[in-house]
Amino acid sequence: MTKYDCIVVGLGAMGSATTYQLANAGARVLGLDQFSPPHKFGSSHGDSRVTRAAIGEGIEYSQLALRSHALWRDIEAQTGKTLFRRNGCLSISGTDAVVMHDVDDFFANIGEAARRYNIPHKTFDTPEAIRARYPQFAVKAGDHAILDEEAGTLFPEACVAAQLQLAERAGATLKRDTQVAAITPTAGGVEVATADGQRFIAARVVIAAGPWLPRFAAAEIARHFTVTRQALYWFEIKTNPERFLPENCPVFIWQVPQSADVHSDLYGFPLDGNPSSGVKVSHEENGGAVDPDTVDHAATPQDEIDRVYRSYVAPFLPDLGPRCLRTETCLYTRVDRSRFIIDADPRDPRINFVSACSGHGFKHSVAIGEALAQQMTQGRAAHVDLEPFRLKRLAPYLRA
Repeated sequence: MTKYDCIVVGLGAMGSATTYQLANAGARVLGLDQFSPPHKFGSSHGDSRVTRAAIGEGIEYSQLALRSHALWRDIEAQTGKTLFRRNGCLSISGTDAVVMHDVDDFFANIGEAARRYNIPHKTFDTPEAIRARYPQFAVKAGDHAILDEEAGTLFPEACVAAQLQLAERAGATLKRDTQVAAITPTAGGVEVATADGQRFIAARVVIAAGPWLPRFAAAEIARHFTVTRQALYWFEIKTNPERFLPENCPVFIWQVPQSADVHSDLYGFPLDGNPSSGVKVSHEENGGAVDPDTVDHAATPQDEIDRVYRSYVAPFLPDLGPRCLRTETCLYTRVDRSRFIIDADPRDPRINFVSACSGHGFKHSVAIGEALAQQMTQGRAAHVDLEPFRLKRLAPYLRA
């Protein structure tokens, strides 16, 4: 068998970035994916993903986002593809501190990260100020907002495809439609066996399998992962389509009230193309765990679309709906408090895993891939610190 420096299992957001960065650093790398990425069965699709620089989940994430933005621009220059549209992210909140992505101080973290990392931003202290600039948002009494001007939209399918293109150009071997059956440490390296009987060996393995990652991780880690189904919606524009053009509409994240005591998050994007394609919006779903092999990827039922329209669209985005033009389904792999886990497997330090992304990982993926590649080829990451995402740092966040 050909022995590789590294085998990467999964070629979505994290896997494509790691494979490209390893190959670009001169490593002999093999990338495996059970589908043909970019595809619609995991977490790296749906036309658009939010990228933010001032990160509410924790200011330690901003280093990753800022480095990723620089790397996206470099990849754009190499491929001629548009991957990142920088038109800001508006985060809206009310008077009460509410939880988003399991983080109590989400909104405060945005302001702190913007100040610490000198991220260009604007504040809107009253609903009147928000309405004056962004009349498409039906904000309520007490609402205030922060515009992260370094933020915007990533185009996930294009991002994955561009990095795989560059990985192959740099010498990586990619095997699509190849399902991994087992990952086994041996005296001579780590062996990866596939469902069709192929066997490969490498000095190191990186598992970036997204919702399938719990099947490969150590049991004491896998029990902290939960895979959930998330639906995405494209609602028609009834009136004022110009309000949703990229120059007039930032990406938005909104902590919206659902009752006197319950808040939830609404997020969405400006138009990407013809107004007839609709505006993409969604909300964070916290439903039960699903199996990535059996989850229903079919169109979302009409009664659920109607519920989302009544609860999230009509009260806050009155220019939209009620007709939903399209739905998609993606999968989030969660850890308590929406943390990431990027570390060696406790069973063998030659096996590393990168996830869970907890629903907000795509924006950071290219910087994480670069950092992992640098650790493997140079002994240390040059631009970002992955220590906050090690297992030993997660104990305060994880349930017993």
